[in-house]
Amino acid sequence: MGKINYGRLIAGALLAAVFYFIADGFIHGALLGHYHMEAISRAGYPLTADNTSFIYFGLFDLGKGLVVMLIYVAARSRFGAGAKTAVWAGLVAWLAIAVLPSIEWMPFPFYGKSFWVKVMVLEILPMLVGSILGAWVYREPKAEEN
Repeated sequence: MGKINYGRLIAGALLAAVFYFIADGFIHGALLGHYHMEAISRAGYPLTADNTSFIYFGLFDLGKGLVVMLIYVAARSRFGAGAKTAVWAGLVAWLAIAVLPSIEWMPFPFYGKSFWVKVMVLEILPMLVGSILGAWVYREPKAEEN
């Protein structure tokens, strides 16, 4: 077990975050956007654009990238480096970031339960791919020779 390469950890998290940002834009814009618009309208709010929304989405996806990479870096010392460990890290992150919050929001009437199931299903593949991308960047520093 080596020391953590923080530069590579951050680089992997950034790569995963960029991928998550693009994937979430497609999922919540193109695929689920009409559900969001309906929920906003039903709540009685006007459908107006928020120019700062991309900042919040970017911060969220940066957090997702960091979480998945921290899980991967912690898991690789026990399970080894590679895609298999990255997939497991992605699954754990998906559970924490997509599944559990979706279940938490299911009782509230803003969206139907089927919407949250769609979110969970649509988020799994991007979470795994982002995890693999981040793991591809990560390498532990070489051991110092004495």
